[in-house]
Order: sequence, then C-alpha cells, then structure tokens
Amino acid sequence: MMGGIFRLICVAIGVLACVCMWGCGDDDYRRWGGRYEGTLVAIIDDSLALLTNSRGYEDCHDVFMGSEECERGGTNDGLFLVNYRKQQSPYWGDTVDGEISLISGYYSDSTVLFSNAKNEFGFWKIGERPRVVRKWNCEIPCRCDWRKYGRPWIDGNVLLKMENQKECPYAVLDTVSGIVKNLEFLGEYAWLEGCDDITYIDGATLCVKRLGDVMGSISILTLDDVVDSLENTKERDFLGYSPVLYGNFMMTQVYKKGMLVTKIKKDGFDANYPETWLKDNSFVDSTGSLISYYPSEDLIVTK
Repeated sequence: MMGGIFRLICVAIGVLACVCMWGCGDDDYRRWGGRYEGTLVAIIDDSLALLTNSRGYEDCHDVFMGSEECERGGTNDGLFLVNYRKQQSPYWGDTVDGEISLISGYYSDSTVLFSNAKNEFGFWKIGERPRVVRKWNCEIPCRCDWRKYGRPWIDGNVLLKMENQKECPYAVLDTVSGIVKNLEFLGEYAWLEGCDDITYIDGATLCVKRLGDVMGSISILTLDDVVDSLENTKERDFLGYSPVLYGNFMMTQVYKKGMLVTKIKKDGFDANYPETWLKDNSFVDSTGSLISYYPSEDLIVTK
C-alpha cells in the first residue's frame, strides 16, 4: 500500500515538473529584430545609388526553466534605390523571403548580381524580382564560396575581384555557362597587371591605378591612353585604401595637407574632380554633408 502511494507521489511530481517546463526543452522559435543599416551595392549616377540590407533574427531553443540558447543571423534581404544627395524615402525597394548576398560593385543595365544559399548566381533588376540563372561552376584555383566583388566585363560577362585569393585575384564569370575562370594578366591583358581596380565600360577595358607608393595621382587608363586623372598637388595627397569602383563611379579617400577632406570647397579641387565620393560607407555630397540611410527605418519597401 505504502509502495503504491509512493509511486503515485513520484508520478505526480514528475508531471508537475513537466508542466513547469513546458516549452523549455522542445520549442524552437525565431525572434525577429529590426532591419540593418543600408550598405552600398552600386552608384548609378551623380545622385542615385543602390543599397542593400537585411532583417536580423535570433533562432532560439528553450533549454531549462525559462533559459534559452540562441543563434543570430540575417535574412529577408532587400534592394533599395535611393537619392544620396538628399535623404528621403527610397524611390523603389523590395525584399526576398530568404537570404541572398548582393555582389558589391556590379551594376549594368539597371541590374545587380547576387548569390544565394544554394550556390547559385542571378540578377536583380530595378523594378523586378530576382532572377536565378544557374549554379556557380568555379574552376581551380578559384573559389566561388569566398567573398568577391563584381564588375561589368566583355561580352556581357562579369569580372570578379576575389578577396584573399592569391592564386585567383581576378576571375571571369561566363553568365551563360556559369563557369568561373581565373583571369591571367598575360597577352592582351598583360597591361592590367598592377591595376587597383578593373572594369569594362562603353566598349573599353579600364584600369584604375594610384600612381606612387603612398602619395600620388589617380589615373583611369585604357590600353592606349589615359582617359582621366586626378593629379597630385602640394596641397592634396591621396592616402589610405586604393580606389574602388562601384558601377561607373570610383570611391577613394582624399586628403588635403594631411587631413581627410570632408567638404568640397571651390578652392580645394579641380573642376574635373568628381564630387560624388564616399567616406565610411556614407555618401558625401558637394556641400560635404554625410548622407546615410540609418536607422534601418529609412529603408522601406515601396514596390
């Protein structure tokens, strides 16, 4: 009799313990946060740019007595067309349900390049939905699963600037076959050796090069000529990171008498200096004002 009562008490205690911990060991759930700050994808012209951002989340699992374990991530990626001379609501914006990665720096015919979680690449045109093309097919020694940047290239293909790949610093994506091949600076491309950045615009291959080890001029070269240049003077030096192309525009740090320039003054630059440039992922307009899209509420879906 006493044994039976003891067993009933144990069962009751066990049931009570389970009730107290309902959801503490079996429930998985996603907790959504706000959208992240906009990050530059490409500059379109002297007032328009494309930004991307995603929505933060935590995937959580209850473990014991109200405690939880969580892993953070981001998804629901978006593409937004904005004016960087005057902060306002995006002219257009859209998001995807899952996760994609916009390839920074590529812009052609109102279109950007992306990669998804299935190891596929595709194109996203302003005003339309993303279009998947096919899987990446990287040939050795190139790695497609590492960070990369895109530039328009010959025959409608894409030049990929590969990060931290010494044996494959540049590669060409055949947008029909999906094959990615290492671009060797030999033969007709030998003159591109030593360029800080490379692209293909209006039927010409362009090389952006900073002349000088630490200080110097920045020149845009073709095979036969100098297309444009920003000459160094006693008052102006070019320091910091190398110039980087975003679509048809270039980003660089500009110093004057050793100080980073944050305003563009009439007496500070030559007339041919492009007034559109960037600092710390924020746009700088002709008055020197920083135009950034943060907090994330500045970027909204307007499709």
